[in-house]
Amino acid sequence: MWLVYALSASIIWGISYAASGRAIERGVSPLVFFTLYAAVGAVMGLGTLAATGKIATFPEEIRGVGKDWVWLVVAVITSGVGALLIYMAIGEKNATLASLIEISYPLFVAFFAWLFFRETQFNAATAAGAVLILSGVAVVFFSNRH
Repeated sequence: MWLVYALSASIIWGISYAASGRAIERGVSPLVFFTLYAAVGAVMGLGTLAATGKIATFPEEIRGVGKDWVWLVVAVITSGVGALLIYMAIGEKNATLASLIEISYPLFVAFFAWLFFRETQFNAATAAGAVLILSGVAVVFFSNRH
């Protein structure tokens, strides 16, 4: 199911970025958009926890992280900052170009997984993919510097 979830997320993000680009182009500031995004996320998250009966396990799950609570905090804060920054990039340029640069994030996932946890997922195929991603980012950046 991970592939279905990942592809579904990609489709939903595509719709989201296209629509957010339009809203930001029409005058909604990235900060206002991000605030609405965060508010809807909070309502959806709490609503889903309540609807599935899992809201009672919320504190247990937080406690269950144990010593790794710092990583939970880092993950939540960086997710928020990343979302705000992509909306700011969309506001400065456009959704298509911002997302084509943002797509380089798997390289940083691999780097930080290695740096923080010494996890290595690289092999010849993933290294080739990384080169293609960086090449694509370079092409997009250098052809849109105006």
